[in-house]
Amino acid sequence: MESKVSIEKEDLIHKKILESGEDGISQQELAKKLGLSTRELATVIKKLIDKKMISKKAVRENGKSVIKLFAIRTVQESDIYINLESIEKIPCFSCKLLSKCGNGIHVNPSSCTKLSSWILSIS
Repeated sequence: MESKVSIEKEDLIHKKILESGEDGISQQELAKKLGLSTRELATVIKKLIDKKMISKKAVRENGKSVIKLFAIRTVQESDIYINLESIEKIPCFSCKLLSKCGNGIHVNPSSCTKLSSWILSIS
């Protein structure tokens, strides 16, 4: 089980990497900002990579290849909301023939009267 101190360090390091945005931050720069040894930082960075919270990428900076750390944004951070009201009444979802329905066979969407009626009702 992880100690509270290591979880707090993970959170702090993740926050600093997140703050660096699309530019990312090098491991050495991060160590200086946080006052941590590179060895201690490397251990936490490995944990964050394993948890898929950050990634390492090589980028060109002033003609040199530099390895930088980037935060991986999750769907939760994106605040995506989807309204499902428009699709919940599609007749296909309650149709008993859905498993037998498909293009090129006897039961298909283009010849379905229930689907056609529903489409015409929403127009």
